[in-house]
Amino acid sequence: ARVAKPSGAPCSPRAPRPRVCRLVCACVRKRSPARGCLLSAFLDMPADEDRTEGTAAKRARVGRVLPPAVVTSDVLDLGFGLPPAGPISGAQGDIEDIWKLHEEACSQDKDFYTDPATGYLVMTRISHDRRGKCCGSGCRHCPYSYTNVRSKTLADKIQQPAFLHVGAGDRKFEALAKQDVETKDAGVDAGVVVLFWSGGKDSFLTLRALTRLGHEVVLITTFDAATRVIANQEMHISLVERQARHLDVSLVGIPLHPGTEYVDRLKAGLEVVRGRPRRVVALAFGDLHLQHIRDWREDRLGPAGLGQGLGAEAPVRLYPLWQRPYEELHEDLEASGVPCEVSALGARISPAGLLKVGAPFGRALAEEVSRAGMDAFGEKGEFHSLAKVWEVTRARALGLAEP
Repeated sequence: ARVAKPSGAPCSPRAPRPRVCRLVCACVRKRSPARGCLLSAFLDMPADEDRTEGTAAKRARVGRVLPPAVVTSDVLDLGFGLPPAGPISGAQGDIEDIWKLHEEACSQDKDFYTDPATGYLVMTRISHDRRGKCCGSGCRHCPYSYTNVRSKTLADKIQQPAFLHVGAGDRKFEALAKQDVETKDAGVDAGVVVLFWSGGKDSFLTLRALTRLGHEVVLITTFDAATRVIANQEMHISLVERQARHLDVSLVGIPLHPGTEYVDRLKAGLEVVRGRPRRVVALAFGDLHLQHIRDWREDRLGPAGLGQGLGAEAPVRLYPLWQRPYEELHEDLEASGVPCEVSALGARISPAGLLKVGAPFGRALAEEVSRAGMDAFGEKGEFHSLAKVWEVTRARALGLAEP
């Protein structure tokens, strides 16, 4: 601090101090080798021009482009310039530009690229690989499935596909692997069925059907990377995470960024599953009877799409609820004891006011919807639902014997 302070200038809390002086003082106050670098201190404090900026506004300005815990003094050695205090003029860029910039930087073996919206440097996947471990800050391009991010904040932080919950089956598999025990001898199959999970009643009934067949299941859910909301279901990813934790079934979250291919993101999500390592033997869906939806899945997620290049290793597609009578589905839902409620409405609800968000789904509602000329289970997008699995025991929800 004495070196940074101009001659004769006081260094008291009341007098304005040069920025470098304040940075060094902030580093000393932190007393943390992992986070006590100049850049970390800079990100944690406002610039001279905006000393009155509130914490929320400051965090919004800084974002998670360069989390404090990610950056070490090595960044300064690379000639990193401190980011400007005010907004950057000119084009703000979009998320498509960001992913292109990242891939270009990786192809050139670069550790950083400049974010077009903020002007900050962002660590690339190459840089993280050189670090050798997850730093726990929820970095944009973390290649380690965010393994060191605190579980309570994981759903809010991930920008790449990652496990949001590791279920009982995967925990057992990992424990045996650490002991060098052959999983087959221990009665544990490395193969898993990946279920496309929306958090609604159809997904839930599909999970029950797969469990009855004895499959080990891993759930995957896609959601908007910016809002953390699951498309169509209109619910936050944290609700799905809560479902997975209660059921103790593994869940992989896949953030969707504008400008990125849906199938490419799914491929990345399946690679996370295989990284445990588990063998993806099948993909399962909760479709009921819409043929064009099934045809799309077969085309884009079959051997010529998602399974391209995998040959015999390409996962098969399963539709456990396909063409099953609605009466059977009602009976299975009632047997589970899990209450379901309407989470979102489609655009073609007629008459208006027939359905409301939060309305409990059951036989009465299904009959009323059917009399109005709509699909009783909302298969054509009339409405979407949330399965509140936490209202009953895990065993009852999954149809297992009570312990």
